[in-house]
Amino acid sequence: MGEALIDLGVLTRPTRVAAPVDPLRLRPLFLLLALLLVGLCTGAAHREPPPPPVVVAAGLGDMTFVSGDRLFVVEAGPFPAGAPATDKVINEYTLPDGHLVSRTTARVTGAIVNVLTAGSLVLVTYQVDSIDTEASMALVAGTGREVWRRPARLLSVSPVAGLALLRENRAVPGPRAWSGVDLATGAVRWTVDEPARGFTDQAAVGPDGFPALLVTATHAGELNVRDTRTGKIVAGVTTHPRDLGRGADTPVWTAGDLILVGVPTGTDAYHLPDLRRGWHTSLDLVGRWVQSDCATGICSLGWQGGLWLLDRETGARRWIGTRWNYADQAGRYLLATENEPGERGRVISVLDADTGDVRGDFGRWHSVGAAGADGTVIGLREQLSGDTVHYARLDPDTLRIRVLGAADQVSGDCQTTAEVLVCRRIDASVGLWRLS
Repeated sequence: MGEALIDLGVLTRPTRVAAPVDPLRLRPLFLLLALLLVGLCTGAAHREPPPPPVVVAAGLGDMTFVSGDRLFVVEAGPFPAGAPATDKVINEYTLPDGHLVSRTTARVTGAIVNVLTAGSLVLVTYQVDSIDTEASMALVAGTGREVWRRPARLLSVSPVAGLALLRENRAVPGPRAWSGVDLATGAVRWTVDEPARGFTDQAAVGPDGFPALLVTATHAGELNVRDTRTGKIVAGVTTHPRDLGRGADTPVWTAGDLILVGVPTGTDAYHLPDLRRGWHTSLDLVGRWVQSDCATGICSLGWQGGLWLLDRETGARRWIGTRWNYADQAGRYLLATENEPGERGRVISVLDADTGDVRGDFGRWHSVGAAGADGTVIGLREQLSGDTVHYARLDPDTLRIRVLGAADQVSGDCQTTAEVLVCRRIDASVGLWRLS
């Protein structure tokens, strides 16, 4: 299909209707355009259609996970339900070409819920005895040899630091511990208990997805920042959070390089990593969700819809968008969805992050995956009937849609990386469509 621009329903900026023009005056222009078109058609090089997808074998019940440049297919296997221990085979493939790298056997007691890789290790999180209790283990890729196992969920890994970040996830009430575990041995380097009724979150997440900082806040107002590689406190202050009553969490939020604290008179901001006091605003963010990354500002969304954009430097509210219930960052723009779908269904509108103005929308195309470095995103558009999904590159800056191809025999569950579209197919296999 090449890189032709195809009109599949995009709504761009409004246009004005021009006054009628005498057709006789346009005859010379039509003749010139016809001659130019003939020249282009006779001299244009033949364009090859998009290559067919790479198909990775998978069966009904197999689970798939995409992480970085890897695809993992976890075989369901003919195992009886409720078995005390089962061996599950984890097939690791490279992306975007789909080459089999390893087949690793993991002995687990429940469903596998996450798979990562770090060097020669395959790391797995699985359910222990209920959906609320999880454990993680590290295995040598291509074998069944277990290196270590811990009763916690694996959040992220840093091969450079040789560290894995884990958090306890269990059904029994009580404090949950966060810990930094040595990747090579499983030895615990540090442990921090999550404050009861408090707040714990990752911050300063690097390009590899590993956070440099761990932020904790107690109900009494003690705010600390820890280095995730050592577990040591690097900064701490005493704040005065608003008391929301028994059973409520502490009103603290991360917003990029800021920590926001809800206080009786509004909201206070502290800078990371040193917790230097920043601005104060009378705006009350209690009962709202704060998005960590939001173009040039801070996005705050109400649980029932309604978007505020706050100035990152002052805390002032730039604009309010009552129509929106979600917004993704795409370069210097926001891709927002509405609270109530209109006649065309749920569409993605492109907002100017500085003003909240709607620049246009992408019609029936919806985005999948994060925006690229150039601000473009991959969009999908399903046919009303059938199992074909068109995929394209959406440009919020120009509102153009560059159709890349069509994925056939797709059942859903599509994900993207920078190079490939990954979708389950109607026969349960996995299709890989290149995005270049």
